[in-house]
Amino acid sequence: MPTVLIIDDDYATRAALETLLKKKRFCVFLAPDGPTGIRLIGSVSFDAVVIDMFMPGMDGIATIRELIKIDPTVPFIAISGYAFTDKKQGAPDFLGMAIKLGATAALQKPFDILDLLEAVDRAIEVRQQLLVEARQPGSAATSVRKAS
Repeated sequence: MPTVLIIDDDYATRAALETLLKKKRFCVFLAPDGPTGIRLIGSVSFDAVVIDMFMPGMDGIATIRELIKIDPTVPFIAISGYAFTDKKQGAPDFLGMAIKLGATAALQKPFDILDLLEAVDRAIEVRQQLLVEARQPGSAATSVRKAS
């Protein structure tokens, strides 16, 4: 059974995603913030992580950077209530930054349930590729993530 971590400061979002993913037979862990999620990543093997970009304290980008340091084979999906932004607007493009850091998908809330499920399935496939690649001598496990 694939294991997914949801890191989001919004209780309703965590609960809704947990219900959806459990119905699809995923094992689901929940974290209300980046530090809690990072502790879980250090102790549980996840097939995918869903990370909110805007959280108090440690935001999604900082959480992603720590996740990559701990386990570069864990694929992640960035979610945000804010759209991809244009540099002319002066606001940072957090979903775009997450893609540059290797996110397998970036979804703007509210997103379609099927889009999320497709993103999780794709992340699990990437995880399997990364694990196979990591076992091969002389190959960098993060190259599949960048190519996805």
